[in-house]
Amino acid sequence: MPRDYEISKRKGELWTCKVTDSYGNVSTNYFETAEECGKNVYYIWDIEDNKVNSEELLSNAIQECVEIDKEKGREPSLD
Repeated sequence: MPRDYEISKRKGELWTCKVTDSYGNVSTNYFETAEECGKNVYYIWDIEDNKVNSEELLSNAIQECVEIDKEKGREPSLD
């Protein structure tokens, strides 16, 4: 799912900042300026990037390599 955001304002109200991260999680916050909303978008996406577990990514990559070897009729090996 792609990242997305929406910044809007109704007369007499605060700016509304709705941010969707790449996992589909939606965060809605309210700010006094559009600039604060823009900073919030980057903040949400930055903390999402920092949540990625490098060990999990490595494990997934190794598992994908094993599956590729199996599909090609090779014995999986880490050599």
